[in-house]
Amino acid sequence: MGSFRLVLDEFEVVEAPRKVASEGTADLFEGPRFDVIDRLLEGDDRFILRDEAFQPAVDFCMAWLEEKEKSRPH
Repeated sequence: MGSFRLVLDEFEVVEAPRKVASEGTADLFEGPRFDVIDRLLEGDDRFILRDEAFQPAVDFCMAWLEEKEKSRPH
């Protein structure tokens, strides 16, 4: 398993560790899961999304990029 990390200013998207099934093995059939973290907060408050599938993490990043673009002077 590779690792993934993307930093967007105060936010960080990281690949979450795989959940371990009751038999003690990681579920390889489920795709990677991601956490979206606010790096300015502490503890559990810092998790914007936790253990989410790829698409919600991408949706968050795209929305963040759109807001960033809107705030840029044109």
